[in-house]
Amino acid sequence: MQRKPLIRAVNISKTFGATKALSDVSFEFFSSEIFSLVGANGAGKSTFIKILCGYYPDYDGEIYIDDKLVHFNSPRDAYEAGIQVVHQSIEQGIVQNMSVAENLALEQIVSPEANFVYNQKNIEKEAIEIAKKMGIEHLDMKQNIQDITQSEKQMITIARALAKKPKLLILDEPTSSISDKEAEVLFETLYRLKDEGVSILYISHYLHEIKRISDRVGVIRDGKFGGLLQKPLHVSKIVNAMVGDIETSIPSDYDYDSKDKKVVLELKNLVIDRSSNPINIKLYEGEIAGLIGLIGAGKTELAETLFGIRVPISGEIIVNGESIDIKNISHAIKSGIHMVPENRAVNAILPDESIKNNITLPFLDYFSKKAILKKEAEIDNANRMINSMGIKCENYLSSIDSLSGGNQQKVVVARWLLMKHNIVILDEPFQGVDIKSRKDINAYLRESTKDSCVLLISSDIDELMDVTDKIIVMNKGRILHQEKTSQIDRDKLLGLITQE
Repeated sequence: MQRKPLIRAVNISKTFGATKALSDVSFEFFSSEIFSLVGANGAGKSTFIKILCGYYPDYDGEIYIDDKLVHFNSPRDAYEAGIQVVHQSIEQGIVQNMSVAENLALEQIVSPEANFVYNQKNIEKEAIEIAKKMGIEHLDMKQNIQDITQSEKQMITIARALAKKPKLLILDEPTSSISDKEAEVLFETLYRLKDEGVSILYISHYLHEIKRISDRVGVIRDGKFGGLLQKPLHVSKIVNAMVGDIETSIPSDYDYDSKDKKVVLELKNLVIDRSSNPINIKLYEGEIAGLIGLIGAGKTELAETLFGIRVPISGEIIVNGESIDIKNISHAIKSGIHMVPENRAVNAILPDESIKNNITLPFLDYFSKKAILKKEAEIDNANRMINSMGIKCENYLSSIDSLSGGNQQKVVVARWLLMKHNIVILDEPFQGVDIKSRKDINAYLRESTKDSCVLLISSDIDELMDVTDKIIVMNKGRILHQEKTSQIDRDKLLGLITQE
């Protein structure tokens, strides 16, 4: 007997001005199923999701739930119909200046049925029950949400979405800011929800996750239906359906050799905080070095030290043979140290501003003469980076908010590659970035950093093995291992990362 779909999206289309973001896209979602949605950045995935969850009420096509035609005029309408979404941007899922408990129990606090008397003890009790579903009941319920890590915030938003058992649970890049261990907890929870009859729509650029957990995979390509894949799933077939045949890694005959190359960055006995060991690293011209470790290993703290956000305890930072004392971010930039931060939404983009303004912001002095902005030069440089990085947009005046997450990330990377630099640090640069965009970013990094070096920070082994020349392992504030990527043993690397 043929199963009946729980939700049907039929011939969904959406335009933004002259741009057609979606054209006649149709998918069906069944109960007790994990359905993954894939596509290159800018393909239309986010637009499709926002229509399903009521964010865009103005669209063409039809949505049916249990064979009943529905139309959502707001996210609240979709929520009441049983559609829960955890967005890619973590900051959209939390309420600043509220406690962990209040964020977990937010639905209960704002519910019309809620008791008007605020009872902290009851809220914390409710929050602990919600947290148990994601294994995060150990969190300090009284702590302010601003004082916890990005991964903990992500787990809280997911736990809250699960609190009210949804018909359709939409997860947009849910593992982009959590550890492998936390991801395992999430997957086990998804399997349990699937067994309980929940329909799960899962969006991720980590194709090994897609292959592992999905029952079916839907593809959106250039705003159109791009195919439907069933088990057994193969990463190569998913990639081909998304973007066609592309070369996604360093050529097999590529083997970076630092011999006779100039040392661009040297860290000599650098102590970044009182609990860490001295750090000694050398990065050479034209080299892309990967820094890997679990969340809490000290990777971001090291990046912040190099970029002048925090002051080291002791040791030297040597750039092109000169020892420098980085006092602040401005000094770091003047020393040729540029950094793409981990949290794009909070620390990188200027919402409501144009792509041009987002790219050129740190270097307006360069485009000015006697306090007068040279607009033509600014526009020319912005367009150069848009074309070089393959940023999919209408033009340089388009708002950054109109771009997909991956194209926003390209804008942030473009900003810090715009001007000559000695070192560019990229902290988790491929979060929410598809395999083709990752290749575009990597290709431009190689082209634009022949006289400089790159420190690429990631928690993903496969990601680093795909794009780096050397991998440096960091564990609990100390450097455990450094080795050429072409010679590295993956199992040994995993063991070093997780070593107690």
